[in-house]
Amino acid sequence: MIYAYRTDIGQRNSNQDSFYVPGEGAKSMVMVADGMGGHRAGNIASLIAIEAASGYIEESSNIARKAMLLQHAVNCANTEVNDASNTEGCEGMGTTLVMAYLESEAFFCANVGDSRLYHYDGEKLVQVTQDHSLVEELAAKGAITREQMHTHPLRNVLTRAIGTEPYVKADIFVRRWTQGDILLLCSDGLHGFVPDSDILWALQNGRDLFECCDLMVDFAAWYGSTDNITVVLAKNDCNYEKWNDTRRIGESDGSGVEGLNVRRAASIHFANVNGGSSHADD
Repeated sequence: MIYAYRTDIGQRNSNQDSFYVPGEGAKSMVMVADGMGGHRAGNIASLIAIEAASGYIEESSNIARKAMLLQHAVNCANTEVNDASNTEGCEGMGTTLVMAYLESEAFFCANVGDSRLYHYDGEKLVQVTQDHSLVEELAAKGAITREQMHTHPLRNVLTRAIGTEPYVKADIFVRRWTQGDILLLCSDGLHGFVPDSDILWALQNGRDLFECCDLMVDFAAWYGSTDNITVVLAKNDCNYEKWNDTRRIGESDGSGVEGLNVRRAASIHFANVNGGSSHADD
């Protein structure tokens, strides 16, 4: 697998997104979380969710059914965030969470909230997840159009989130993919402003995954995204020869991305300052 990612603070004062890509020897999974609940609480919620979910999957070896594994990981993340929300200053915090567990012929996906996963097969871009948001429900009922979702005053209201209730049910998807296919995980700072047609253009025209990430974040800025923007790409390439990225774990690349929390030979990224781009491989 090949991974690339970029996060950007956008027009916000802080970056409340967190994301995960695997390090050397770790299981093949990717995640994005978009925190909510204020400056400090949103940062904490997204990081706790990523740490809890990735840690649960990495340490679980006896759950053969991947769909069950992902729901259990979501349950773990939900419990951890919900418990932490009782801490002073963190009341009411929560986060979105979208994740994918990757195998050579299929991927397994779980989501709660409105962070998305897309599947690009070299021709078509398919939105795999469904947003758990008020505007998504209104659009499904025909009360508003898909175009009106992007400007609706209640577009940020979620109907399901990690940590806001004692239990949350994730949507689980299983989908086949083949050599060369790409998965895109992103927060609503991207998909809430950039049309799918432009996301597809970036994937088709980027010279590599790194440039695809840069193009998407640039599109978001051009469209006036008012939120943090996080993009994670995973490419199905089992023949990829590993290379040494000296900026890989715990080292600054000069982009301003800080707050790396590294454990289990894996990378958990908590971007709380000016964004930038980093990349990894497995």
